Amino acid sequence: MRYDLLDLRLFLHVVEARSITLGAERSHLALPSASARIKALEDSLGTPLLVRHARGVRPTPAGLTLERHARAILLRLDEMAQDLAGAVASSRTRVRLLANGAALMEHLDEPLAVFLQAQPRVDVEVEELPSSRIVPALREGRADLGLFVAAPEVEGLHVRPFRADPLVLVAAPGRVPLATGEAIEFARLLEQPFVGLSRGNALQLHVEAQAAQWGRELAIRIRVPSPAQACALVARDLGVAILPAASLVQAEKRWVLASHPLSDAWARRELVVGCRDFAELSPAATALLAVLVGEARYA
Repeated sequence: MRYDLLDLRLFLHVVEARSITLGAERSHLALPSASARIKALEDSLGTPLLVRHARGVRPTPAGLTLERHARAILLRLDEMAQDLAGAVASSRTRVRLLANGAALMEHLDEPLAVFLQAQPRVDVEVEELPSSRIVPALREGRADLGLFVAAPEVEGLHVRPFRADPLVLVAAPGRVPLATGEAIEFARLLEQPFVGLSRGNALQLHVEAQAAQWGRELAIRIRVPSPAQACALVARDLGVAILPAASLVQAEKRWVLASHPLSDAWARRELVVGCRDFAELSPAATALLAVLVGEARYA
């Protein structure tokens, strides 16, 4: 059968909004027209795509399958349009990259700068998301590449190592009686006051979940948006913090800090770069992947 691109876009808008009315508005269609298009699509497929209820709609199993394929089709069409527009204008192309906070703040500046300098006709669109949201976004084809914390739940993705991203204890010198470089178990820190990151920050949620495993809640004196701000307060001995080791490279140039590895397995994190299929990447995305994993060097 033949599929109308307008119908596919309408269906995605309806699924995202969980409402045919709102989906119609986003598609700039009248509600009767949108309803008729959805009904015609269901009739042509011979199966319901949406479950209608008092509070809106939700996709059926067939609807979820259509949603997945429609996203992939429309993404490829958008990429084709961008590539063709770039070929006409100045042969420009764009790579979509998702990255978690640690990758974005601590590891991406240099490889992105190197890549962009070597690829003047390629633009990179970077969006920050928690690792837990990057994985499904990649599965749905909403980005070319993603940088996220390695985890078992990556079925359906191809991944390669990017950077080690261990978590460490950061404290004012002398607050925690440890020898230089000595590791410590997280459980020994539960009596300490903490400088935490903002509520909802993926790393902070991860750390607080570990405290909950011990039946405890961290004594957080203050929350700040960034590791750099946390280091500034830790240096004044206002509490300890659990931060990525990479975040201390610049902080230790400004403040006197003591850092110690955490002996807990959950603190030995690895960042990976992933996508649905490395073989299906565009030439520009393949070139960026090579820089990220250290296979391409530019003078």
